[in-house]
Amino acid sequence: MKMNWLFSMRLAFVLLLLLSVWFALGVAMSEQDAYRQVLRSLNDLPMSQWMQSLANAPIVASWLVGLFGLMFLLGLNTALCSWRDLLPTWRHKRWRSPRIMMLPIHILTLLVFIFHGVDLVFIHGHDSVVLHQGERINSGRYQIELVKVDYRNDVSQIIEDEEGFSPAGRITRRSVEVFDPRINNAYFEISNGEQTVSGHAGFLRPFNWGDLYITVTDFRVPYQQEAKGVQVKMLAVHNPLINYFFICYCLLLVSLLLQGLVFWRRSIKKGGRKC
Repeated sequence: MKMNWLFSMRLAFVLLLLLSVWFALGVAMSEQDAYRQVLRSLNDLPMSQWMQSLANAPIVASWLVGLFGLMFLLGLNTALCSWRDLLPTWRHKRWRSPRIMMLPIHILTLLVFIFHGVDLVFIHGHDSVVLHQGERINSGRYQIELVKVDYRNDVSQIIEDEEGFSPAGRITRRSVEVFDPRINNAYFEISNGEQTVSGHAGFLRPFNWGDLYITVTDFRVPYQQEAKGVQVKMLAVHNPLINYFFICYCLLLVSLLLQGLVFWRRSIKKGGRKC
């Protein structure tokens, strides 16, 4: 039986469409309290420890199996397409081919898949914690202390009630008038036993030192803890692959832009676009 369908661009299109739908289902699941807690626990654990969380969540487990299956097929399709259709373009030095940049795009995409897989299975080194000013944690080989919280919006909007809700709501749904991420920062002091550095991070604005990235995921005042001030929820990621992720994504973006330029110039030569 021929396996030509595995090389097909149509298959890639169908898989990308299915993945979009699948991710949309995942987003919808994350809005449900029962599934949100399971997904959060998976995010905080390496893959080797997922079974306990998934044992009582068959719907989440089924969604993950479907996701991994689709990603595997897309990766296989990308690799086979690169080997059969795109590699000969470079091997025969067809530098004027309109598909010249498609091979780097495919290879970089596969590298991103591989790095994510290695991170998920073998590394997954991060800590999600909440700190008040003056508190500290140990994260891997780093000691992290929250030195200062500079919160400039109205603090009364993030004071939580007994059930954990605040007038401002979840941080991802707050308006800029209620919460402006550009003016709210948390200042940290970090030590690895040999050096100590200081820096600040904000909401989705990380502070980086070596293979450590610190980002703030929430500012809040817990119920009946107003005297302690604003509490910071932070994520500390220490991943030796993180710089390779950054390089791959940058090269992938450049390759996509170059491929777009190739198609644009080709359309001009064919008279498809006039200046």
